[in-house]
Amino acid sequence: MKMSDLTVSVLKRVPKNAVSRAFGVVSDVKFPSPLQRAVNHSFVALAGIDPEEAEAPPGEYETLNDYFTRRLRQGARPVEVKEQGDVVSPVDGALGAFGQIDGGTLFQAKGRSYRLVDLVDSAEEAERYDGGHYATIYLSPRDYHRIHSPVRGAVRMTSYIPGHLFPVNPFAVENIDELFAVNERLITHLQTSDRGSVAVIKVGATCVGRIGLSYDGFLTNGRLRRRREFSPESRVEFSHGEELAVFNLGSTVIVLIENSTFEFCGDPVRGDVFQMGQRIGTMD
Repeated sequence: MKMSDLTVSVLKRVPKNAVSRAFGVVSDVKFPSPLQRAVNHSFVALAGIDPEEAEAPPGEYETLNDYFTRRLRQGARPVEVKEQGDVVSPVDGALGAFGQIDGGTLFQAKGRSYRLVDLVDSAEEAERYDGGHYATIYLSPRDYHRIHSPVRGAVRMTSYIPGHLFPVNPFAVENIDELFAVNERLITHLQTSDRGSVAVIKVGATCVGRIGLSYDGFLTNGRLRRRREFSPESRVEFSHGEELAVFNLGSTVIVLIENSTFEFCGDPVRGDVFQMGQRIGTMD
């Protein structure tokens, strides 16, 4: 058995959901102030974070998760919008895969793909986005972990799809079949006024304690995990760059764009690094 196959086999046997919940609990522990400052500063150094971007110094955060979910200082991420049809990156992260959705299939990694219908867990939604475009963005531990709206639109529906919590690092992406379609997902479907729907898919992963929504009190990775689909009781609108959600520790975001006229800016390549608010393309 190859080492990669052995590692995947071990990952399948690890109680990843329980480990992730436990990691989330530990990250929320409030240590005495001197120790907490040391923990936070050590994390900054190990992860290579620029502390000047945050709205407060590392030592002012009461838990590691408070720092991990830090907000940025005003002006740290300008939102680049020239036209109403512009699409901006919802997060800081590296581009893992992108392109047009052809025949209901998305590219995961070399030699691996997965079905759109499995990702969104809905034949109706899969039909909606088929023929559109997608972008997969991976967040590393050093990245800012709040998730923002890539477009101007209203929340049409939110879907929570329970699943595994495999890691989403490069090894896992290259070796675990249909990774993004089997991991836990929390999907915000945004309806634009005249350019179709855009989905922001937050993918759970090992040691992601939970994913929270900015427009609803829902949190993922609880003990009672069942599929849910819900719409806001009243209209909830977002402008480009307004906060949608937050990762309590890191993971991946997949953006689905229904509009077939969407074009990426320039000539993106796998590994390109985006900042939240950076224009990644536009729709006619």
